[in-house]
Amino acid sequence: MIYNILIYIFVFLVVIGFIIYLIGRFLPVAHTVSLSRVFPSSPEIIYRKIKSFQDYPLWRPDLKLIQPVDSISWKETDSHKNVMTYSFVRDEKNRLIESKIMDEDKPFGGSWTFELKIVPDGTELTITENGRVFSPVFRFVSKYIFGHTATIKAYISYMEKELKRSGKKK
Repeated sequence: MIYNILIYIFVFLVVIGFIIYLIGRFLPVAHTVSLSRVFPSSPEIIYRKIKSFQDYPLWRPDLKLIQPVDSISWKETDSHKNVMTYSFVRDEKNRLIESKIMDEDKPFGGSWTFELKIVPDGTELTITENGRVFSPVFRFVSKYIFGHTATIKAYISYMEKELKRSGKKK
């Protein structure tokens, strides 16, 4: 009896895994998503926060270590001990920054573009993710479980807390 139940559970899990894989296979590898938030700070302050990658662990609790590679590249170690190399590939001071994942051996890759625009209430920060997810299972999880905007939402939340903490207003 217990043996039959275990077999049914095993078959059920295999079928679910296969369905997730199949759905993921039909999802596109590439995706683009954007989120915006207005902060009561100047573009210069937000730009400096984004550019100062060496300070990320001070305000981003998802990061444990930053290892500079050069003046525009760094390695991030996150709270799960995953290491990823990033580089600023485009920089228009106080207006636009693009950072890109430089590792090619990861199950995902892509870039984030940070756009800064002066608005009546401060600065509008728009983050656009141009991502690629290679694994069908990760594509399914990224789209239907976490959502493509989850990391951007977390980053914006951390930025908001840091700007409030540092007390640097317009």
